[in-house]
Amino acid sequence: MKGRGWTAEEDQLLKECVLQTIINGGTQVEAFEKIGKKLGRTPGACGFRWNAVLRQKDPLSYTEAKKKRVYRQLQQKRANSPQSISQLIPLIKQMEKEGSRLKAEVKSLSEKVESKRKQEKELREENKKLREEMNSYQWYQQEVKDKYQHLIRLISSVKEQAEIPFELKNDKRLQVKADNEEGITT
Repeated sequence: MKGRGWTAEEDQLLKECVLQTIINGGTQVEAFEKIGKKLGRTPGACGFRWNAVLRQKDPLSYTEAKKKRVYRQLQQKRANSPQSISQLIPLIKQMEKEGSRLKAEVKSLSEKVESKRKQEKELREENKKLREEMNSYQWYQQEVKDKYQHLIRLISSVKEQAEIPFELKNDKRLQVKADNEEGITT
């Protein structure tokens, strides 16, 4: 297809498609893709033909198409916007209702937030109290363990001391016998 020339009819179709697409708010690229399929040419070829030849031949039609697009967009904006005070009044009333509803919702949410903050504060205080109690119980438990260990050591010590005099008594008797045998009395 390379090197195929453009006919006057193809030029006219390309021009009309591009201008109509611009008027309708589309882009030149969209027009090139659309007409390229119809004419069996690439969008690049259509774009080159438009910019290099057709637009140069008739620059006013391109400018007019852009003006029509802007005019159409303004008309659409005007159609979507209220034209008179009588049309604005219902909108204002609706906005006031929505504002009142939103204020009530904000108030309700603020109350919920405050309630949650209060609940959080109470839970933090309860948590602190429980931690203090737990620390107290841990201290008490450690104290009991320490006293128990002390008691065990004391009992062991008493047992050891109770065995020492018995051994000493036995040792003294042996010593007395040995001394008596030597002739020494104590």
